[in-house]
Amino acid sequence: MKNRLCLHLMANKEKGFALPLALLIGLILMVTGMSMIMRAQGDQSKVIAQNAKADGFRSSEAGVTRVQDLLNSVRVMARFNSNSNCNTVGCWQNAEVPAGNPSNDLQKHLKKLHTATACSNPDAAATLTANIDRLQLLSGGQWSDLGNNRYYRVAEYRFTPIADPNILGLGVLTLEGRSRKSAETDLTKTDLNIDSDDNAASRNRVVVTVPILPSPPPPFNRTTVPALWISEGKADDGARFQGDVVEDVVSPECNISQNKIQQPIPAPNPSYKAQFVGVTFPNLPPIPTGLPPGQQDLVLASSQFFPRKNADGAIIDTASDRTINGQNVKVYEYIVNNIDLDDGETITITPGQRVVFYVKGNINGAIEHNCAGQAGCQPGNLQIYADNGLGSAAPQICLKGNENLEGFIFAPDYSLGKTGTGTFTGAAWGKNWGQIATCPSSSNPPAVTQGVGWTELIQDLRPPYPRLDQIANWCEEPIDTTGTSTCVP
Repeated sequence: MKNRLCLHLMANKEKGFALPLALLIGLILMVTGMSMIMRAQGDQSKVIAQNAKADGFRSSEAGVTRVQDLLNSVRVMARFNSNSNCNTVGCWQNAEVPAGNPSNDLQKHLKKLHTATACSNPDAAATLTANIDRLQLLSGGQWSDLGNNRYYRVAEYRFTPIADPNILGLGVLTLEGRSRKSAETDLTKTDLNIDSDDNAASRNRVVVTVPILPSPPPPFNRTTVPALWISEGKADDGARFQGDVVEDVVSPECNISQNKIQQPIPAPNPSYKAQFVGVTFPNLPPIPTGLPPGQQDLVLASSQFFPRKNADGAIIDTASDRTINGQNVKVYEYIVNNIDLDDGETITITPGQRVVFYVKGNINGAIEHNCAGQAGCQPGNLQIYADNGLGSAAPQICLKGNENLEGFIFAPDYSLGKTGTGTFTGAAWGKNWGQIATCPSSSNPPAVTQGVGWTELIQDLRPPYPRLDQIANWCEEPIDTTGTSTCVP
C-alpha cells in the first residue's frame, strides 16, 4: 500500500515539473526567433542603406563623367568658374555665343570658337551651342536627372591658375549625387532634408580635381610664333607670307585662300598654311613702371640707335632685369609715343642687344634689326608692343624702307602694313593687314617670314587653349561642408 502511494506521489511531482520546463523552452525558442528576426531586419536595413549609399555614389560618378564630357566639348570653359568672377572675365552662368559684341572674355572665346567651328561643320556648331547651354544650366546648382530616380548637381566649379609652363591650372569640381526609391518632383530643392520623405534615399558630395593642360591649336604648336595673326578680316592685298597666317572668320565667308602662303625650301612639316582658329588675342604685356625719365614718352622723328650710346660708345640707357626662357637677362625698355621718320631715316637696333618698345601711338618709317653674322642675336631680341595709349581712332604701323628687320610686333588695335624691298623676319599680330592706303604691300619679298621663337618673348603669349587631364584627386566630404574644403589640394 505504501509503495503504491509513493509511486502515485512521484508521478504527480513529474507532471508539475514538465509544464514549467515546456514553458521555459518555448520562451527560449520565442526569444531566439525574435532575435533572429530582428537581426535579419537589421541586416536587411544595413544592406538597403549600403545599396542606397552605393547608388548615390554611382550617381556622383555619372555626374562627374557628364561634366567632364561637356567640358571636353567646350574646353575653353574649363578656365572659367561656374558662378564667380562673372562680371570681370565671365563664368558659366553668363556663357553664351552672343549675337552682338561679347561682354566678357569668355563670350569672346566662345564666339570665336563657334564661328570657326561653323566654318568646318555646321552640325558641330549646333552641338557646341547646346553644350554651352547645358553648362550654363548646370551653373545654377539645380539637380539633373540621370534616370532611375538618380540625380546629380554641380555645387561649384573653380579654376585656379598655376605658375607652371606645363599646366594652366587646376579645375576643382564639387558635385553631389542622389539616389531615391521614388522620383523627385522638384529638382530646384537643394536643402539638407530634401529626401526626408524617402527612407531609402542617399546623397553624397565629391570634390574632384582635374589638371588643366595647355593644348594650343595647330598654328601655335610650332616652336615659332605665327608670322601673321589678324583679328579682323583677311590679308588679301597681294602680300605673301612665309609662315603660318591666322585670320579672323567673317561668316559666312569661311573659305580661306592658301595663295598668300609662300613655302620655304625645304618646306616645314607640316607646311605653313592660312587658317582660322577659335581663340582670341592674349593680353598685351603690362607696360613697366619705374623706367628712367629719359626712356619714357619718346618721340622718334629722326635716325637713332638703340640702346643709345654716348660719344665714347658707352651705353647710357638703363637695362631692366627680365626672366626670358628661364634665364635672367638685361633688356632695354622704352615707352614711345610715336615713331615718324622721313625716307632715308632709320631706327637701328644694335645686334645682340635686347630692346622692347611700348608704343602708344603710330609707327611710320624704317626699323632695322639685322642679326646676320652676330653671335647670340635672335629675331626676338626686338619686341614692339603697341596699345594705342594715345587713343587714335585709326592707329597704324607702316614699316618702310629697304632695311632688314628681325623682330616681333604685337598691336591688337592696329592696322599693319609693310612697303619697300626690305625683309621682315619674325611675326606681326594686329587688327588687319593691307588696309593702309599709303602702305601698299609687295608680293616679293614676303611681307613677313616666320622666325621668332616662343621662348624669345618677354611673356608667354601662346593662347591658353585648355585640355582636361586625368583626374588627379577624388575626395568625399560631408554635404553640409562650408568654407574651405579639406578635399582641395
